[in-house]
Amino acid sequence: MEQIKRKKKQNLRRIVESFNQEASLFDKGARILIGVSGGPDSMALLSLLSELRPKWNLDLTVLYCHHGLRAAADEEEAFVRSWAEKWGCIFFSRKLPVREYQRKSGRSLQEAARELRYQAYEDFVKKKNIDRVALAHTANDQAEEVLIGLVRGAGLGGLAGIPAKRGRVIRPLIRTYRQEILDYLADKEIPFQEDLSNRDFRYLRARVRHHLLPELGKYSPNIVAQLNQTARLLQKDEEYLKEKADQIEPAVLSCSGATATLSRHQLADLPQALSSRFIQKAVLATLGHLRHFRAVHILSILKAAQGNRTQGTIPLPNGLSAKWNRKDIKILRTDSDPKPMVPFTYEIEKPIEIFIPETGASLSFKKVKAGSKSFELPGHKNLARVDFNKLSWPLVIRNLRPGDRFRPLGMEGSKKVSRLFIDRKVPRALRDRIPLVLSGGEIVWIGGMEIGQPFCQDHHTTLVLEIVYRKEKGL
Repeated sequence: MEQIKRKKKQNLRRIVESFNQEASLFDKGARILIGVSGGPDSMALLSLLSELRPKWNLDLTVLYCHHGLRAAADEEEAFVRSWAEKWGCIFFSRKLPVREYQRKSGRSLQEAARELRYQAYEDFVKKKNIDRVALAHTANDQAEEVLIGLVRGAGLGGLAGIPAKRGRVIRPLIRTYRQEILDYLADKEIPFQEDLSNRDFRYLRARVRHHLLPELGKYSPNIVAQLNQTARLLQKDEEYLKEKADQIEPAVLSCSGATATLSRHQLADLPQALSSRFIQKAVLATLGHLRHFRAVHILSILKAAQGNRTQGTIPLPNGLSAKWNRKDIKILRTDSDPKPMVPFTYEIEKPIEIFIPETGASLSFKKVKAGSKSFELPGHKNLARVDFNKLSWPLVIRNLRPGDRFRPLGMEGSKKVSRLFIDRKVPRALRDRIPLVLSGGEIVWIGGMEIGQPFCQDHHTTLVLEIVYRKEKGL
C-alpha cells in the first residue's frame, strides 16, 4: 500500500542532514538526547545521528524508557544498551511508574506512558544540560496522527499533526517513510525489536495503522505522502493563527487561579478560527489538558457568546462549566455536588429489552451463538459480549451501591466500582445513573465501561449474551 514520494532510493543520511539544515533542528556541537525504544524507527535515528556525529560534532546520549508493562522490556533495555555502547553513546534507562500514574491521574495507559516519557526527557534536559531531545516519529506516524485527529473531531491544531520541532524536542525523521527506514536498516544490517503492542487493536492508533490507512491506500496509493502534505499546509496556517492570537490575547482572555475568563463581546466578534483557539486555551488554563473536549463544546460556548441570553451555564467534560453573564464567559470547575439519584433495581428472567425510567436509558439482551465475530472487539463501548453459560438467571440491573466491587477483565483481585468511576473521570452527577448488570451477586458489566472477569468468553464458549446500552442524552 505505502508509496514513497521520492522516486528513487536515496542516501537516508543525506536526506536527514538536508532536512536538519532546512528546519534548523540542531546546530554543530549540539548535545542531543535520543529516545530509543529498540524499534526500527528509533534504531534508525540512533544510527543516522551517529553517522552525522563526526561532521556535526554531536554529543549523543541515549535514553531507554522502561514502562514496566511488558516482559520483553528487560530484553529491549539490554538490546538498546548494547547498541548505544557499540556506537559510543552514553546510555541511561529510566523506569516509569505507568500503571500507578494511570490510576492516580485517570489517564489512559498510553496517555500515562507518554506523559511520563516527556517528563523524563525534561528531567534529562535540566540535569544533563541537553540542547535537543530527538524522537523517531516518521512520515507514517504523521499520517496516522492526522487521521486520528479527523476521527476524534480535532481542530486545526490536531489536524496539523506532529511538528518537526517544538521547544527542545526535534523529529529528524518526520519526513522519512517507514519503508525507507526498513531498507536502511537492512542495508546496514542493524537489528531492531518488534513491539507487539503496536498490533493491539484496542488502541485507536493500531486500528488506524493496520486497518484504516491500508483501506485508504486502495483509493489513493500515495495517501501517506498526501496526508503529510496536508499536515505541512495546516501547520503553516496554525503558525499564522497562533501569532495573531498572541497579539490580541490580553483583550480576550485572562486567567486567575482555577478560573479562565473570556470577554464575551470580543469572543463574539472574532473569526471562529481565532475564537475557538481562545476557548481551548481557557480550558487548558483551567484543566491542564483537552481530553474529551470536542468541537461541539466549542460551538456551544460560541453560541452562548453570540446569543441574546444574558446569563446561563453550559456543562463541559471533566467537571468543568462555562458560565456567562452580559460581560464575560468563565470556564471553571463545577463545585456543587449533585443530589444522588434514588436507587433503582430491576430483574429479568430471560434476554429481553428493558427500559430504565429513572434515567431514560435502556438495556437490550440477546442470546447468539459463539463465532469468530463474537470474539472481536465491539465496535463501540456500549456493546458487551459475555459467556451466556456462565450466567445465573435472573439477572439484576441496578445502579451503584456503597461498597460495590467487581473483578475487572484481565486483572487479579477486585476493584471498587466507585474507584473505577473516579479513575475514568466520570462526573459525580452521572455515577449513580450508570446501570450495573449482575448475575448471582457479581457484576457482569458496568454499562458502557467494563466486563467482569468471571463472565468473559473463552475457548469453551458456545453461547454469547450480547448487551447493548442505549444511553440517556448526556451520559
